[in-house]
Amino acid sequence: MPTEHRQVTAARPPGGWTGQTVLAAVADALCLTVGEEILDGGSPARVHRATGPAGERLVVKVLVPAPGAVDGHDLVSFRRKPRQIELLRTVAPRLAAHYLPVPHVLDGDGWSACTTPYYDSADLAAPLRASPQGTGEFFRRYTALVQALVLDGYAARSHPTPPGHLADVVVGRFLRRLPVLSRALPAELMAAERLTVNGVPCEAPHLVLRRLTGRLPAGLAPARLMAPGHGDANTRNVLLSTSPGAAAEDFRLIDPRGSVEPWDPVYDLAKTLFSLTVWDPALRTGFSVHRSKHGYEVGFRQPVFPGYRAAIHRFLPHLASHRGLAALFHDDPLWRERLLLTHDLHVLAEAPCRLSDRKPKPDLRGRDSTPTELALGHYLLGTLLINDLAAGLTRPGGGVDAERHLALVADLGG
Repeated sequence: MPTEHRQVTAARPPGGWTGQTVLAAVADALCLTVGEEILDGGSPARVHRATGPAGERLVVKVLVPAPGAVDGHDLVSFRRKPRQIELLRTVAPRLAAHYLPVPHVLDGDGWSACTTPYYDSADLAAPLRASPQGTGEFFRRYTALVQALVLDGYAARSHPTPPGHLADVVVGRFLRRLPVLSRALPAELMAAERLTVNGVPCEAPHLVLRRLTGRLPAGLAPARLMAPGHGDANTRNVLLSTSPGAAAEDFRLIDPRGSVEPWDPVYDLAKTLFSLTVWDPALRTGFSVHRSKHGYEVGFRQPVFPGYRAAIHRFLPHLASHRGLAALFHDDPLWRERLLLTHDLHVLAEAPCRLSDRKPKPDLRGRDSTPTELALGHYLLGTLLINDLAAGLTRPGGGVDAERHLALVADLGG
């Protein structure tokens, strides 16, 4: 299905564009009947069900970025998403077939919008919430995703890794976003060089990262970069078909990163793990943060789904036993350590992202989490993780105990 790109010249309303006024302009341009808002997402875009002029079921997404929106939550990234999908149709058609089509892209003065068909689905982690025994179903589905996303997608191209890739892309992402976070979180926290999180003495993450950058083990960088398969493969961007008898391969992808540059598949493997450890539990249950003279105690407001805990502890062993990944990473011996580093940086870099998303975030009991609460929880858990990982990566003759490391977040109480 080709994408129709349209420039909308509607006059700016008094006071400027908002999500609602953009939605009205898009509905008028495409003759849509707009329905309920879909809040189950993690981007600042507003998403609604809609019906097209021929009765077709659609989803319409509009973005009016807030001032200071971080990369990935900005208009540039939003507008590049269809270009990334179009590139994949050429270089990795088997992966591209799993992307939901984007029939319409509309750009206006300081805003953008797009539509996709409505897909009856549940997110990738749904089996883990449905039953404590859902772990097997999750990994059956995830194995199919790895085949399509990594082996049919990323592996379609190979590029040399430029010098400084880890420092720039993985570590630098948080450091570039740090000023946004510093303006929102308590000044005494952001100025502190040392803090205690869950009883563990820690150093401020920016200090850890600046020291770590010059001491990363040789071989930790990707052996090569590959095609830009997705770049934001969190569990909510993978839609599992809910049709009766759906196969493991019946899924659709949405919302790629918006990049056509070579990328590391480990980035996406780590993004899925991050969804299970911190991101999705935080959005569904909220954080519980307490400060005392002994430091910060951070956890989740309600116990995390047992299936998530089981999947977290099985995640790396599952990937390590995957024959296709073993072949792909045959000359990349530290890819699992890089996955843990990337996972921890996802936790930290998500903290400023949460400040961009102003949609309601009710927990399981209906209590909203504010953007600042979600940013604080990510920052504290990211601090705990990166301190622990840095100690393992830089210890002479040492290493990282992945099971123990992930238990810092996987086994948090409610």
